[in-house]
Amino acid sequence: MKYLSLFILATLPMISCRGNEDPVAENIQPVEKQVYTFEYKTYSVQNISVYKGPSGQKTDTSESYLSTYWSTYQEPAWKKISLDLKNNSLQLISGTSADMTYVVKIEKDSVFITENNEQNLVGIFNRSESSFTLKRSFRYVKKMPRENNNALTISQKAVFGITVYQDIFGKTVFNNPSEMTAIGDDIVWTNIDYHYKNL
Repeated sequence: MKYLSLFILATLPMISCRGNEDPVAENIQPVEKQVYTFEYKTYSVQNISVYKGPSGQKTDTSESYLSTYWSTYQEPAWKKISLDLKNNSLQLISGTSADMTYVVKIEKDSVFITENNEQNLVGIFNRSESSFTLKRSFRYVKKMPRENNNALTISQKAVFGITVYQDIFGKTVFNNPSEMTAIGDDIVWTNIDYHYKNL
C-alpha cells in the first residue's frame, strides 16, 4: 500500500502537467508578396555586333554607333512593369495604348513569354533585390540590290530576349557573312538590359 501511495504521488504531477502544456509554436511564414510594380531606372548595353559588306567583316564599334539605327534605344518603350506572381502575368506599362500584357512562366529567376509558339526570355526577376531586368534585342539587316534581283531588303526590329549569331545568319537574307558581297550590305544587332526597381 505504501508503494501504491508513492506511485500515485509520483504520477500526479505528470498527469496534472499534461493539461498545462504550452501549445506547439507554429512556424508562421510571412505572406509572400504576389504583385510587384517596377519603375525604369537605367540601361546597359551588353554587346554590339556589326557586319558590313562587301567582305562581311565583323567590325568593332562603340555604343554611340547605335543611335545611327535606333535613336531611342536608351529609353525603353515601357516606363513601368507589373509582375503578378499569383496570376502569372506581366504587364508592360507605357501610359499610352502601347501597354501590353503577357502570360508568363517563371523558372528560377528567368521570366518567359510565349510569342509565335516559342518560349522567349523577357527578363530576369530578382526577388531578393525586388528588381526586374527587361531583356531587349535590336536587329537591323540590309541587303543591297544584286544583278539578278533589284530589290533592296531592309529589316529593322526590336524583340524580347537575347540575339546571337545563329538568330541572324541562316534565318535572314544572309546565310553567313561571306554572302555580304555588296557595298552597303549591313547587319547590326545589340542586346540591351533595361533595369527596373520595385516601387
